[in-house]
Amino acid sequence: MKRVLFVFLSACVLWTCSKEPADIKLVNFTDTGCGNEVMELQTKSVEDVASQLFLEYSPEGLVVTRTNAQMNCGIKNGGIACDVSVDGNVIRMHVYENGEKMRCMCPVRKMSSTIAGLGLGKDYVLDYYCGDAKYGPFEFQYDKGFKQLIDDIDVYRWYTDAF
Repeated sequence: MKRVLFVFLSACVLWTCSKEPADIKLVNFTDTGCGNEVMELQTKSVEDVASQLFLEYSPEGLVVTRTNAQMNCGIKNGGIACDVSVDGNVIRMHVYENGEKMRCMCPVRKMSSTIAGLGLGKDYVLDYYCGDAKYGPFEFQYDKGFKQLIDDIDVYRWYTDAF
């Protein structure tokens, strides 16, 4: 009987220690909305400002900030939405226009959100989606003091419809 109890308690301890946080969720999504400069889709004169992605540890979770994004100006009516999902150590973050698509683009100076529930000291991969584009993968170890700047996110853009 003692042996069975020992095996059972050992299994419970191993299961508890290896368990991933179950409450990984997105909190505090904010954006600056559509900027002043609106570009018609038919024109090719886009302001060449690098879009950046910044990942940073905070006590609330992983802060993901994107700057200088170009999005469809339908966001003026529907806004911007954001979803997150996690599969093992892969985080999929999808930022998208929440309104009807229009024939113009506008700059979004800043979008930011926090992914709560990640495990400290764990390795993760971020696949970042914005509109119809996929960026990444970005590998990192989430821990106190973590900061990572992806200086020109367009270098990491995948040009495929396969996702």
